[in-house]
Amino acid sequence: MTTQEQVYNWLMEGLRQSSVKFSEVFYYDRRDKQFFSLLMSDYYLFDAKGGLTKEAALVYSANTLTLLFDRIRRINIDNNIIALPRLGDTKEDYLQQADSFLNLNSISIDEITIWEVEAATPITLKLG
Repeated sequence: MTTQEQVYNWLMEGLRQSSVKFSEVFYYDRRDKQFFSLLMSDYYLFDAKGGLTKEAALVYSANTLTLLFDRIRRINIDNNIIALPRLGDTKEDYLQQADSFLNLNSISIDEITIWEVEAATPITLKLG
């Protein structure tokens, strides 16, 4: 799969998200020229003062947590973070909507990446 195909697949997944269910939200970060998504559970990895909870290190690597905290902090105050529209399961032409989002925000598909989250070391639990 080409990078362009990956970007369009990612964009269409974000556009298909329900407008009433917010388990995952999709964004574009102009500063980093990168698409990313946040899970609602990501917000619970930080305490009220921005410190990490004890569970945070079990979920993501230190590098990922640093970038995650930066983006969560910037979402509502930085115009460089753009939320993808949530069209839900409609009859919309998602490919056309993806093109429209790219054009309206002057995003060059050749210059962007998709944030691939680097997970922390897997945990094995022995039950029983």
